[in-house]
Amino acid sequence: MALEVSFLFGGISTEYDGSVSSLENIISSYLVLSDTARPFSISNLYHVSRDDGLVRAIPFDCTFAVADFQAYMSDISSLSGGTLLSGFDTVISRDEYVVNLLHGQFGEDGGAQTLAALLGLRGTFGDPHVASLTMNKYAMSSFVSSLFPDERVRIPKTVLLTSRNECDWQKLVRSIPGPIVVKPNSLGSSLFAERFLEPARLEGEITALLRTIFTYDNAVLVQEFVPGDEYTCGCLVSSSDVIPLPIVKIDAEKQFCGRDQKYFGNIAKKTMVGADDEISVRLKSAAGIITSSMPFYNMVRFDFRVSGESDVWFLECNYIPGLGKDGSFELMLRDYGMTVVDLIPWIAANSSRFVKSNHFINYECL
Repeated sequence: MALEVSFLFGGISTEYDGSVSSLENIISSYLVLSDTARPFSISNLYHVSRDDGLVRAIPFDCTFAVADFQAYMSDISSLSGGTLLSGFDTVISRDEYVVNLLHGQFGEDGGAQTLAALLGLRGTFGDPHVASLTMNKYAMSSFVSSLFPDERVRIPKTVLLTSRNECDWQKLVRSIPGPIVVKPNSLGSSLFAERFLEPARLEGEITALLRTIFTYDNAVLVQEFVPGDEYTCGCLVSSSDVIPLPIVKIDAEKQFCGRDQKYFGNIAKKTMVGADDEISVRLKSAAGIITSSMPFYNMVRFDFRVSGESDVWFLECNYIPGLGKDGSFELMLRDYGMTVVDLIPWIAANSSRFVKSNHFINYECL
């Protein structure tokens, strides 16, 4: 039986645009293929509005074109919508396989994954506990540090600030030598991530940034800035194996890759790293170990920094990598010999479906 899929995209987080870009790239790549070359059929595109949080279905048929998608998106609010829960009920009634492209809050942090698990949706949602852990940068770094000795993979010295200790941040970060990076603990897209080369001289600016971040996140990371080069490594996850993808090096101005470097004006340059390069071998090994140590499903991407004498530093994890055109994950796939369209049937055929465990134990029957 031919594979039929639907896509869930948009969302209520600041990473809404990245989600739309991912779907638009998949749809564009899909539509240029002939009918016989398409490895799956598409049933519906489910859009989650960032304005009202409602789900609106965009029907997909054989006459669909990229212009239709753009037209729908320009006037999406005119369509009738329903709650996410009612949208999931519709998906279940149609027995659809859903590719989850929601990024950031709720879509990538365990929220949508929990609903999908409770309702028994088929698709790429994965484990809610893993999603929640990876979205928490501080907790994920702590987990990774437990897997490796310092000489193999290191973690930048970090202070976690919350509303309880925010006022004492100057005292708390004195243990961090040199320049620092201030960033939200759970927001994505490098939003509000800033580097301060002379923090003692810029306390006013740092305090203002902390106040801004606390408006959107309940925790802030103050982290030592590690000079060096940034790399990213994705993995495909099958039911029995982890496949590290080719490494992408990200060259950013002044060795810092914040939101502006990632998303505006192509300030950051991305290049592929040869498979035999020592850095490539080491990062693939580290990514494979991390992925194998947690119940990941489908795909995942990790960011690293390499400094000095090839010291490897873990930065963060992306539970649902963006699939936008010329994005890091698409470049990895392309170098591996796979397109974003090829990725969908590969996941459906090879990655296990997450099934919620039955936590009720009847002791009397044991």
